[in-house]
Amino acid sequence: MNVATGVSGSAMKFAATRLALTALAAAHLIVTIWHGELRRELAAALSPEQSFFTYLVFILVPLLAVGLLWTRHMRLALWLFLTALGASLIFSIYYRYVFISPDNIHRLPAGIGAAHARFALSAAIRALIDLASALGAAFVLGWHHGLSSTFGAQRHP
Repeated sequence: MNVATGVSGSAMKFAATRLALTALAAAHLIVTIWHGELRRELAAALSPEQSFFTYLVFILVPLLAVGLLWTRHMRLALWLFLTALGASLIFSIYYRYVFISPDNIHRLPAGIGAAHARFALSAAIRALIDLASALGAAFVLGWHHGLSSTFGAQRHP
């Protein structure tokens, strides 16, 4: 416990964790919007099912998880965050780099070369952000579980 502030070390770690995951979610959302704009510019449309999945998993669930991070439901928030950003990473890698589709960075519809380059860059940046986010959530889940095991039923912020 910090005598000057009256705040425990674990409370400060939880606050820093919440801020870091919120920042990653904000970066994910910004790059997702940028990537979507580039998709429209290149006319690389998603199927209705893919669109539903992307709105749900790329936008709604991470926003819900961030909201829950700042409540007493941190464990649920971490699981939602890990699941959504992990699914986003897998979906993005598969459809951008593996599966032959209009969304594959090597098979984009005709367009300006600079737009193709920006689309590929946005896909790579989002994959890195999603990887960092999923790994961060997994690490915090493990750390949070360790604290819960150590302190038993004691509540953490």
